[in-house]
Amino acid sequence: MKINTEQKVGLFFIVALIVLAVMIELVEDWQPFATQKHYHTYFTSAVGLKVGDPVRMAGVEVGKIEQITIDDLRVRVNFKVSEDIQIREDSVAMVRQLNLLGGSFLGLDFGDPTSAVLSSGSEVRSAQRTNIDELVTSLDKNQRQLFEKMDNIVDKINNGDGLIGRLVNDDAMYDDLKATATSLRKLVAGLEKHDIGADLGQTMANLNDISTRLRKGEGTLGRLLTDEELYEDTRSALADLSEIAKKARNGEGALGKLLTEDALYDDFREAMANIRSITDKINNGEGTVGKLVNDADLYHDAKTTLNKLEKAADGINDSGAISALGTVSGALF
Repeated sequence: MKINTEQKVGLFFIVALIVLAVMIELVEDWQPFATQKHYHTYFTSAVGLKVGDPVRMAGVEVGKIEQITIDDLRVRVNFKVSEDIQIREDSVAMVRQLNLLGGSFLGLDFGDPTSAVLSSGSEVRSAQRTNIDELVTSLDKNQRQLFEKMDNIVDKINNGDGLIGRLVNDDAMYDDLKATATSLRKLVAGLEKHDIGADLGQTMANLNDISTRLRKGEGTLGRLLTDEELYEDTRSALADLSEIAKKARNGEGALGKLLTEDALYDDFREAMANIRSITDKINNGEGTVGKLVNDADLYHDAKTTLNKLEKAADGINDSGAISALGTVSGALF
């Protein structure tokens, strides 16, 4: 079959397009007149990252990933950036996600402007971030653990373990809880009926009034809170009481000796016992004082005698000294 001129031109045009596409794909990043700097960094995992992915600084593409290899149980990533890009000693490289659907890039931060600039061929510090795959795996693991715990809780409830289990399975406990709720409902209704809210409001108003008076220094407590002189007097009195208590503990003074000396305490106790014995005898009508206190006839006789003596004294004043003895004798006998 003979090919004519038009077919030759069409075939040449198709081949030229294929060659052009291949050249564009192969020399996409070829920049023969641009000088670039090469760096490398290490990660424990570089999931989603591949050769040719962009290198970005603050979201701006500044280079490409050249090579990804395994180096001593770590992932080594070689990349290149434009010559005008400055990567500093404290700059950090991280594997970042373009979106939730996939796609990754190598992200760089600026670092401290005062830090030194790394030369080409240097290692850049790295930081590991959780990628989507690890996040989904961790979420799935946590979900399984959560479901296992929920299953255990449901089993315990079904077996009647714990408060909720007994509440679900124990009819008596349910009835008790229902009765308690009914009682609380009646209590609340009673409080509303007797207008406890108004009483509580009045109580709060009274407390507010008391606090206002205290702030103004009214009353003893108010003066104690606001009057510096009264406060100092109270403080001084408390200090004196503390000193008295201290002396008493040390056995100083009568009270201290009474508290610390056993002999004095025994004497005091014996004296109190004697006084109690005397008062008991008086109450029982023993002795002169007891009879005077308890015997009504003796009391009346004594009162009569005192009246006679009073009359005799009046007679002595009215008569002379000569008839004094006769007046006393007549009054008494």
